[in-house]
Amino acid sequence: MFGITQKRTKAAAKPLKLHSIAAVMRGRGFAGRFEVSGVSYSFTFAPTKAAVAGRRLQLTGNLTVTDGRPNARALPHSLNNVRATLISTQGGIGTAPPRQKLPADLGPTAPDLPVIESTGALSFCGVLYFRLSPLVGRALGVAADMSELQLNVRLAPTVDGERTLQAVYSSIVEALFGGDANAATEHVGELNTLIARQ
Repeated sequence: MFGITQKRTKAAAKPLKLHSIAAVMRGRGFAGRFEVSGVSYSFTFAPTKAAVAGRRLQLTGNLTVTDGRPNARALPHSLNNVRATLISTQGGIGTAPPRQKLPADLGPTAPDLPVIESTGALSFCGVLYFRLSPLVGRALGVAADMSELQLNVRLAPTVDGERTLQAVYSSIVEALFGGDANAATEHVGELNTLIARQ
């Protein structure tokens, strides 16, 4: 009887589900950390291609996860061609990144609102929220269900190259949410050019 109960308990045990991981923009990619069952992992997502899919920005790239334990001898685990689909954004505060091409309409959205960097056509992205394609935790050395994982990226540029990328991401988001497919395609082309310089 005890043996049967023990087998049922083991069979019923499901792996911990990882819902989201957080990163910041570093260079042309994103880097962050997360913890599962007391084990710390670092990771990077390096986009290799950008496209518009279903009126959403979709990045394809390489995801690398490293076990952060001091005594861990395992090599980093990597998966290629991981898709990251933009599902939402959050505006930034502070000085807007310099854009190569500003929209024609720089006026406020309403006459009684001031023209500042966080309203109207001068707005910019501070955070990007991506849904990752289903991942197998075991393939990345992580004991967790990563099949429905969200990647939250804070754009906090510290060098000019990162500021340029923030501006391009902001322009893509503005074009996609504004329904300007031609502008979105143009800005995604700029993003692919920047990504290719890695």
